Amino acid sequence: MLTTSILLFAICVLADAFVSTTHHQCSERSFTHLSAAEEEIDWRAFRASLVQNGLPSLDNNSSGGNNAATTSNSYAHITTPLVEVGSILVSIPTTDLCQGLDQQYWHRSVVLITEVSDNLVNGNIEQTVPDEELAMGEKRGKWSYRGIMLNRHTNSMLFGSDDDTATMEEYECDTWKIQRGGDLLGLDSNSGTQFACLHQFGHQSDAASSKLIGNISYTTLSIAQALCNENPTKYYPDDFMTFGGFCSWRPGQLEREMGEDRSEWIVLSVDWQTIWDELLLQREKATQVIAGDCSDEAQHEILVNAGTNMWRHFLEKIGMQEEQATSRLPAGQLGFYDSMLNVWAEEQLVRGGVNKGDDNDDDEDSSKPIRPGAIARAKSPPTNDMLLYDAEFLRSTILVLEEREDCTVGVILNHPMSAAIECKESEDPLPIRYGGPIDIETWRDGSYRDEYYEEDGDDDDDDEVYEGFLDYQNNDVNFEDLAFDDDVNDEVVGFEDDESSFLWIHRSEPLGLKNVGTRLGSSKFWLIKEDEALEHIQAGTLQLHDTMVFSSVSIWEKGAELGQCGGGLREQVDGLHSMEVVEVDDDQMDAVWQLLTKQNVLTKESLDTNIDATIKAWDMMSTDGGEIAQNHDRRTSKVRLATAALKAYLARNLLGDPLNTPVEL
Repeated sequence: MLTTSILLFAICVLADAFVSTTHHQCSERSFTHLSAAEEEIDWRAFRASLVQNGLPSLDNNSSGGNNAATTSNSYAHITTPLVEVGSILVSIPTTDLCQGLDQQYWHRSVVLITEVSDNLVNGNIEQTVPDEELAMGEKRGKWSYRGIMLNRHTNSMLFGSDDDTATMEEYECDTWKIQRGGDLLGLDSNSGTQFACLHQFGHQSDAASSKLIGNISYTTLSIAQALCNENPTKYYPDDFMTFGGFCSWRPGQLEREMGEDRSEWIVLSVDWQTIWDELLLQREKATQVIAGDCSDEAQHEILVNAGTNMWRHFLEKIGMQEEQATSRLPAGQLGFYDSMLNVWAEEQLVRGGVNKGDDNDDDEDSSKPIRPGAIARAKSPPTNDMLLYDAEFLRSTILVLEEREDCTVGVILNHPMSAAIECKESEDPLPIRYGGPIDIETWRDGSYRDEYYEEDGDDDDDDEVYEGFLDYQNNDVNFEDLAFDDDVNDEVVGFEDDESSFLWIHRSEPLGLKNVGTRLGSSKFWLIKEDEALEHIQAGTLQLHDTMVFSSVSIWEKGAELGQCGGGLREQVDGLHSMEVVEVDDDQMDAVWQLLTKQNVLTKESLDTNIDATIKAWDMMSTDGGEIAQNHDRRTSKVRLATAALKAYLARNLLGDPLNTPVEL
């Protein structure tokens, strides 16, 4: 990689010198002066020629190089790791599960670099970054590179005028076809959308435009609209490619993603006409969708396939076949990524994306009460919302702890974590379980309502793992090291003096009948304080197989503005149709509990067996006889996808191994 970089740098220096010298000689001979765009075309085309053929020789028999294509004014060659304004980034599928789990839009993506910081090491330190542009962790707003995704066209249009008296001609002259440009200030941003346009008027365009490469320039939507309004016979909305949102890379981030350890991007230098032609090909497909020349079911597939074809075309221009670009992934994992991208496209590329849950649009389930001790489970097939944003709830079995005016609180029963508590000598440690995204302490004292916990999940991925879990990850926790304090302001009734970072639940009816613990409604579940649980375990009056311990809980907030049903778990049941409340008898619950308490601490070796138990326990709660028993929808793609997405979530978030866990569809 270093040798390649040095050679590329040398070629660039020589080419730069050649362009400067040629320009000087042309001026002396009174040749016609080249425009800025034409100069850049000559420079980049000459560099492409050098990359392909090497330095010119006297016998003019230089041999062609690899990974380059140049014909007349058309060229494409690899410049990795050199990234400059106008560079094209082509994503390469990797084993990083993030591409399939929660950033599906990067899979098979094409990005045009629009800005490069003068300070690549520290980022744009001289520029103040607005709060709404901060995302995913500390100093996220300091970028070294910014760009726009080119291959995520939607079927949406932006109408610039709200004038009801406008003629059809005036209306069409202010209608803009919209593409998704990135994950920051995008079409669904709570802080508003930042729109930008590409056009190919070159040096003849407005001075407020920034030239990126050749005749392609970058400007704001407002400037583009002004050009169309001021010169309606010269400029039209379809002369522009309009993008909502952008993407950026923190200092050092893109370099790591391009590095030999990850190799997630190939950087290309491509002539401007080729880039524009690819955008036109994609728009042609999008226009068919917008015009209604296809069924509703096929809209998102046409749009995402048009983007994938652009990705393939750029690879083909450097002589790379799709099979070579995807060779690091097993076919099943590539299928998982492609299927998740398709689900994302269904929601994000089609205006008013339908949350297609297949069989989940049945009658409301309001007759079944949500109360402490109630059991809920994820429905099958899963909704798109759950696949894309709530993968931890796929195949989940949930025990309701509280049903309050402001929220529903519950725990996921079937997700052991990679940590455990040693409760009794000579016995296996008790796995700590993941109950949801809110840690126990912030639930008990109510601080989960603070602004920190109300920020968009997209902005806090780096901080989402819970305080009660971080200290114990990949370590056994000895009960002798746990301390207690009676002076805690606790909102959970009966647990005012429990300072533990964990929540303990037992299912020992003999102890429960002796009022050991707080019973959840009329169920056979009891909440028990940590010191009391350990005391009974040590004494032998509480068995480990009757006990579960959780690091966190799930909270569904309520409010008149929160969905169709006012939020809470009821919203998941009756509004989103992603969950259902189930009624189970004691024998059925005993069998599920016995199965789950046999799960092991989460490791690479135990991941698959734990998932099998998770799914089996979930299936045993079915109201229709069970998916495994009936096998009625096992072959449906969404059902298989749910299992794969759940495994990806557990591997990344609970096991902490997103790069080395194969997840196949």
